Parts: sequence; structure tokens; C-alpha cells
Amino acid sequence: MSTTPKASPTAGGFAILIGVIAALFWLWSIAALSSLAGSDAAGNAMSQGFAALEVIVLWVIVGVLVLIAAIKGTLPLWSRLVALVLVPVSCLATFAALDLLSHPYDAPFLWPLIVPILLPPLVVTLSWWALLPSLQRLVPIRIAAPAACGAIVIACALVVPFQQMRSATYQKEANTRAKYDEALAAVPADARLWELTPFLAQYLDDPVLERIRKLDKRQAEAETMLERGDFPLQYLNAIDLMPTPSICEKARALLRKQVAPLVPAAANSKPYAEVATPVRGALAAMKWLVGYDCSCDAESLAWETMANAYRDTNFDVHELKELRDPKALGKILREYPAHFSMLTPKAHLKAWLRYAADDKGLRAQALDGARKLDHRTTDAVEMLNDKYDIAAPWHVLKYMPELDLDMTPALCAAALKQIRGDLDNVLRPRADDPRSYDELLSRLGAYEPLTALVWAAGHGCAAEAELTEAEAVIRTYKPSADSTAMLASLAKLHRKP
Repeated sequence: MSTTPKASPTAGGFAILIGVIAALFWLWSIAALSSLAGSDAAGNAMSQGFAALEVIVLWVIVGVLVLIAAIKGTLPLWSRLVALVLVPVSCLATFAALDLLSHPYDAPFLWPLIVPILLPPLVVTLSWWALLPSLQRLVPIRIAAPAACGAIVIACALVVPFQQMRSATYQKEANTRAKYDEALAAVPADARLWELTPFLAQYLDDPVLERIRKLDKRQAEAETMLERGDFPLQYLNAIDLMPTPSICEKARALLRKQVAPLVPAAANSKPYAEVATPVRGALAAMKWLVGYDCSCDAESLAWETMANAYRDTNFDVHELKELRDPKALGKILREYPAHFSMLTPKAHLKAWLRYAADDKGLRAQALDGARKLDHRTTDAVEMLNDKYDIAAPWHVLKYMPELDLDMTPALCAAALKQIRGDLDNVLRPRADDPRSYDELLSRLGAYEPLTALVWAAGHGCAAEAELTEAEAVIRTYKPSADSTAMLASLAKLHRKP
């Protein structure tokens, strides 16, 4: 007497449909699992989240198919029980593989992908065999059930050696890090720059750079290393050097010296990967040099020409070309100097206001310097219209009353555009939900658009609509001494008809 139910044609047809749906999700999940680390941290986290969701949906579908096979199929009782247990085990193995694949640049690299590649097809095949007579005629029960279940168990078990390989890799890295930590700690406190730079490539960039930045003689020692050719150019921008003419000339000389041996004997005979690392180092150095007004036109052209002589170049060559754009020369010095002492009358207003906003101790000095810029009004208009630097318009509005700007039509229009945007977007409480005036100021932000409006309207900027709008917004909040004073200030600024 048979111990297993007989599969029905309806169940077989339904099993094929579910299997096809599972195949679509399987392909989708494999594509996702093979590219979990190709973006930044936020992008990678999102990719891993979506992949996990796809894996869950896939195994729910497969689980439904297995359940139908266990109820309606012709599997022996033992294999039905084993199959039901193997579904959650396979799902867990897939998630273990996902965890490994989220760091595909560490051993065992992409090899764990074999687990999610094998498991769903094996489980689906076992379920189809239980429900489809045509498959049962091809493979007898005594072979099919043990073979499929065994293969699933082996596929699940594969994740274990992969996890051991990852653990061994991390342990090796930890041992290496510990060794270099010990060696770095043994370097004396008064070490020379060249005694510390060998550690920069040994997983210890941050602590090494921190020590290097504290060296009193790093400037002179960097010049010595540049002159003799052993300075790591990729760190030129990272050790807090002053971009002096001497640093400029010696770094350019080393760039010219290092590019010559990299030129291939025959164009396109080698892949770009062979020189990608030195190119990136040179590019980082030249970005810093050019940004601090040290022209590297000849050097960037030499490196670009060399790089283009290799196959399969990347965006590096485009960035090398951009270094010769006149707008790039001195851009860091004008807009983002590393030290307040680097600011000059040529510096952009945004550089002065950045120090005013970020350092209370330098605020008065920074604002005094900003007021002396003969291009401050033009810079202010540019900052107010900046679509990429969100802080730039805010800084102008905040410090507008203190900058002694000329109220030009362009400045008026740009300032009012920002103020209107702030007024339009701020919350207007309902009558049954009173809010304090302090909350309004908090919502408008520390860049004080109302104060900027008072200043702009008081200096000849036609702002009737904005004044009326500001008054309407203020009146939706509870009255206070400060709100009454602001309404009085706004009222005085209306132009008489």
C-alpha cells in the first residue's frame, strides 16, 4: 500500500507556474547579490537592503512550492520532512552568503555567490520531481530524493568554509595591523618625516597622518624628500603643508621625474591598471598644487599623455585635463583655504564667511576682512544664486547687515529670492494650534532671513511683497515682545504710495 499521495495534474501545473515566478526572483536576486558594494556607504546599504528583501520574497515563493510538493507530491515521508526543514536552512545559508558578498573585495571574494545560485534551483527541482510524473519516469524515487536532498545539504554547507576563509582573512589583517601598531609605537616622538611615511601604506593612514601633522619640521623635511624623490605624492595634500613657492617647484620637479619611466614603449600595449596607482597619487598632488595657485599645466599634460598611452583608461585622464582649466588655478586658495592665515584680498567672500560662521574666535576678524573686499557684492550675488553649496546663500543672509554691501539690482533680486523661498516653506500654524515666535525663528534658521529682509528693504531694495508676506507669517504665531518689535520694523519699511 502506497505511503505517499498521488500528484494531481492541477498541482503539477501550479507548481510549474510557481517555479517560473521563483526563477524570475532568483535571477533578480543573483544580479543584486553580485553587486552589493559598488557605491558609497549609503548606496551599498540600500543595495544590501533590497537584496535581503528579494531573498526573503524568493524563499517565501520557494517555500510555498515545497509545501505543495509535501502535501500533493509523491515524495517519501522522510524526504518531505527533510525538504520542509531545508527551506529555512537554505534561506539562512543564502543570508550568510549575502553577508559575505557585502564585502566582495575580501576573501573569498564572490565565491559565496555559488550558494544562492545553487540552492533555489535544487529545491525547485526536487518539488517539481514530486509533482510531475514526467520527471518521475526519468529519475526513480530511490535516486531522486536522496540526491536532491544531499545536494541541498552540501550547497548549504558550502557557506561554512567561506565564512572560515573570511574569518581567517580578518584575523590576518588584525595581526598585520597589530604588528604595524607596535612598529609605529616604537618610532620615537621626535622622528623625522621620512621615518613615518613608510607607515602610510600599512592600514594606518589616520594615526600616521595625525602624528605627521604634529611634526614641527614637516615643511622643511617635506621639501627635502621632494628634492631627493622619496616623498609619497598622494599625501602632499594631507599633512598640513604650507603651499609655498619652494614646495610648488620641488613637487613639480618630482612629478616630471616620476612620469618619464612610466611612458610605455608602444602605445596601447599595456592596460591602464598598471599605472593607475601612481597616476592617482600624482593627480591628488596636482589638485592640491593647482588649487593653491601652483600651475601644473606642463606636468598634468605629461601625465595625461602618458596615461592615454595605456589601454582602458578611466576618469583620471579627464581630471588631469581639467587641471589646466584657468578656473582651477588657485580655486582652493580663493574659496576653501585650509588656514585663516591663507586668506588674501583675492579670496572669495565665501572663504571669509566660512571662517566667520565656523570659528567664533575668528568671526570679528573674518567679517572685518570681508568688508574690505572690493568684490564682496559680486561674490554675495554669486553665493545667493549658488545651487550646489547650500551653506553659501545662508551665510550671505546671516551676515548681510555686517558686510557693507552695495544694494545693486542683482543683489536685491538674489536676496529676495532666497527670502521668499524661506517664507513660502515655513510652517504657518492653524488658529487652534498656536506656536511661539521663537519657534518661527528656529524654523527659519540661524541665517536670519527676517533680519536680512529688514536690511535689504532699508537699503533701497523694493520688497513690498516680501514685507507683506513676512508680516502675514509672523501673525500666524503667538504675539511676543520680539514679534511686535519685528512687525514694527517691517511696517516702517513699506514704501508710501
